[in-house]
Amino acid sequence: MNSLRPTLDRVVLALAKVGGRLIGRPSDSLLTQLASRDRPGRSYATSEPPLVQASHHIQQGQAAFANGDYGEALHQFGVALEHAPDASWAWHGRGDALQLSGQHESALRAYDHAIALDNSCGLHHAGRANALDSLGQQDEANQAWKAALERDSSLNWMREGSKKT
Repeated sequence: MNSLRPTLDRVVLALAKVGGRLIGRPSDSLLTQLASRDRPGRSYATSEPPLVQASHHIQQGQAAFANGDYGEALHQFGVALEHAPDASWAWHGRGDALQLSGQHESALRAYDHAIALDNSCGLHHAGRANALDSLGQQDEANQAWKAALERDSSLNWMREGSKKT
């Protein structure tokens, strides 16, 4: 039964997506609940190096995220991390999906992992700043934004956009 779980989860999510198109957009609480079904995924035997496998799942996670399918994004980033636990972009992607699912504390932990792996990436710090801001931790959020902008001044548009909302 455990080997069927990832397949069953995908079927349930696909049915929910089709049902949502027929009856309208599901409630935010249902979306959050579906996105929180973070599952580790299933590793399949392959001859590809772990980083290649991780890269594939990161791309799949980013595509799912772009489509608003945060549950699938979390799944794909989780599979990527099974192959390459030190893939900072998989941690960052998890942070983004968790953040938009309303799970700000978990998002903050994911961004912290990404930063621990690649402290030079301004986007990791910007994600952390957004999570801190969502948690109402303004002083820490401002420090994180400062760190983000020190690493990549082109992220200023993100900072300005977050002040307006």
